[in-house]
Amino acid sequence: MGLIETEETNKFTFEPFAAHPFYTEVNRGLVRQALAHLSQQDTGAPVTIVDMACGTGAVSRLIIEEMERQGKLSQLRLIGVDPSAEALRRAQKGVDQMGLPADVKFIQGESEDLPKLIQNANAAFFCNAIHLLTDKLSAFKQVASILAPQGIFACNSAFYTGTYVPGTERFYRLWTRRAVAWLRQEHPDVRLSREAKAAAMQWVTSDDYVQIYQESGFGKLDMVQDTAIISLDAWRDLGQYWLFIDGALPGIPLAYGARALEVAVYQAGEELELQEVPRNWLQMVGIKK
Repeated sequence: MGLIETEETNKFTFEPFAAHPFYTEVNRGLVRQALAHLSQQDTGAPVTIVDMACGTGAVSRLIIEEMERQGKLSQLRLIGVDPSAEALRRAQKGVDQMGLPADVKFIQGESEDLPKLIQNANAAFFCNAIHLLTDKLSAFKQVASILAPQGIFACNSAFYTGTYVPGTERFYRLWTRRAVAWLRQEHPDVRLSREAKAAAMQWVTSDDYVQIYQESGFGKLDMVQDTAIISLDAWRDLGQYWLFIDGALPGIPLAYGARALEVAVYQAGEELELQEVPRNWLQMVGIKK
């Protein structure tokens, strides 16, 4: 994805946001939706599953959990791929703490490295990151190239056209305005960058995703829109993630941006009398022809 890991970005990770129960449930829903298809194809043979952009392993652990629930953990060969060495270290630690006899390997790499690493996988997951890719069609075709026939590709996103629950748009606008106001007051020397283009937030519609799946060689497609109820504390934690900071406040030093978003989210909640804000999550599972 071309994202740059630094010592500073490692201080502003996605992990606290991913630890909230709603996030676990959203992704557990996708994992079960996808692996239900896999169970229909069960031959008793080894099952290779790829967790792309696996980050700190939240979805990897859910895959292990679901395969154990189905009584098929002994068949699982799980490969997690991510460009961040620090995220992979945390992912390995999390899997180790599960104490289950799972065959898991974490590999540092980009999505374009996949064809060199894996072939004939039974399933691939790409969770909560597809919006980061500018050329989604090429990425989907690449995933199709590493899957066996009838292979499953599951992905989801809460950054797409339609993700805002009607009536919640004002929360996001006010959150950003209050963050900018805080920066002007506390750090008048810093400025938002008009030139900087954040890597995040390449939004498309659900219909666009249907077309992308079809053009990439996938036949049957299950698409579900779930609604997650997200507390202000969880939004605060998302506002501490470096990619979100970069998207919301481009060009601002991460420490300043994180603090601005933290203060502002509670200001916005108080002004609008909100303790939580719902968000739509698009869950997609395609089966390769």
